[in-house]
Formats: sequence, C-alpha cells, structure tokens
Amino acid sequence: MTGPLPTSRTSPMAGLLNALARLYIRRAQPLIAAQERALDEAHNLNHRLRTARNFADSEASGYIDRTSLEKP
Repeated sequence: MTGPLPTSRTSPMAGLLNALARLYIRRAQPLIAAQERALDEAHNLNHRLRTARNFADSEASGYIDRTSLEKP
C-alpha cells in the first residue's frame, strides 16, 4: 500500500512558520547592522588604544628618535 503523492502546497503550519521566519529576518536586519557597527567601533577603539600605548611605551623607553623632528 502506498501513501499519497506529495503536493507542492505546504501545510498551514509550515506556511505560518515560514512567515514568522521572514518577519523575524526583516525586523532583525537593522538590529544586526547596529550590532556590527558597534563591534567595528569597539575593534577600532581597541586598535587605537593599543597603538597609542605601544607608541607611549616606545617613547618612554627611548626607542623613538625625535632629533630630526624637533629642529626649527
């Protein structure tokens, strides 16, 4: 005994689930973009702070030669 042939029509529950997934994706896109911008800004801030700290450490240790920069 064989079962009925599958149809191209989805069940009402599958349609509801698909609609809810589309709604979530549409509403989440601005939130995801804002989170990615915040993450990029935090990464850039970390890089700027690390660079400044490295420069300050190098200057304190005397590794930066400023003789040619300080001429009038």
